[in-house]
Amino acid sequence: MNSNSSASDSGVTLCMDAGQSGVRAMIRTGDRTSGQVELPGVVNDGTLVAQLAAATIAALSQLGPSAAEVDQVAIGSTGFQDDDATPLLEALRPLGVRRVHLAHDSTTSYLGALGDRPGAVVAAGTGVVTLGVGAREVARVDGWGYLMGNAGAGSWIGRMAMTAVMRAYDGRGPATALTDHMRELYPDLELAYLQLAADPERVPVMGRFAIRVAELADSDEVAASISADAGRELAWSAATALRRVGELDRQAPVACLGSVFKSAAIHRAFTSSLAEVAPQARIVDAAGTSLEGAAWLPVVEEASPLGGRIARVG
Repeated sequence: MNSNSSASDSGVTLCMDAGQSGVRAMIRTGDRTSGQVELPGVVNDGTLVAQLAAATIAALSQLGPSAAEVDQVAIGSTGFQDDDATPLLEALRPLGVRRVHLAHDSTTSYLGALGDRPGAVVAAGTGVVTLGVGAREVARVDGWGYLMGNAGAGSWIGRMAMTAVMRAYDGRGPATALTDHMRELYPDLELAYLQLAADPERVPVMGRFAIRVAELADSDEVAASISADAGRELAWSAATALRRVGELDRQAPVACLGSVFKSAAIHRAFTSSLAEVAPQARIVDAAGTSLEGAAWLPVVEEASPLGGRIARVG
C-alpha cells in the first residue's frame, strides 16, 4: 500500500486503540465509520490478550446492532510484544469474529498519522513512543516506560516537575510555582514520595501533573526549563528514528500526536530542536489518530516495512 491508498476493507471491522489511560473503539465498514465508545485502559501486567478480549467484548456490547456484523478486529495496543493473536481470536469466535489484526500502538499511531509511507511519528501522551519508517526498515525509539524511558512524555514531565519541587523544598534548586500545585496533591511534602510510590495510579498522577507544567511554562522558569527539555528529548527521538531507517538526510515527514504537544512551549522547543538535529525533516499535520490507524491494519501489505509488525490470524 502506498501513501495515497485509503484504509478500507470489504469486511466490517471493530477498530480499537488500547492505551493505559483508556480504550477507544469504533466500527468501520469500507470507508465509513460508525459509533465510538470509550472504556477503561489496559495494564501492562502480562495479561494483555485477556484484557483485549474483555475490552473487545465490552465494546461490541455497547456499539449496538451494527456490532452484530463485525467479522474482524483490528487493535493497536500498548504493551504488545509480538504476542500470538490466536487466543484473542478464539475468545472472540463465538461473537462471529473470523480475523484478528494486532499491533503495538506505535504502529497504529504511525498509520493514522502518515499512512504507509516513510517518515517518523512521535506519539507523546502519558508515555511516548517514536516510530521511524524507511524504504525497508522500521525503528522504534523509546516507549520504555516511566522507569527506564518516556523521555519528554507526560509522566516524564510530571516526574521532572515533582523532582524540581522537592529540590526547591530542600534548598537545592530554585523556587517554583509548581510547589503550590504539588501541595494540593500532597499537603505534607515530606510524605509525598511515600504516597506516590504506594499509589497504583502513580503514572497517571505524574502525567496529570504535566498539565501544571504546561500552564506555568510562560511564567515560571522551572516549568519553562522542563518544557524546553521535553521538546528537545522528543526531537532527538524523532531524529534518531529517521537516522536509523536512512531518512535523516531526506525531506521526510514528521508528525506529532498526543496531549503533550498541546503545550505551546513544548511544541516550540520540539520544532526548533528538530530543525537543528534533522534540518531536512518536515513537520506535517497528522492525517488521523491512532484509532483511525487501527483501521489500516487489515490492509497493510505484508511486504511493507510495517507489515511485519502486525500479528494476523484467521
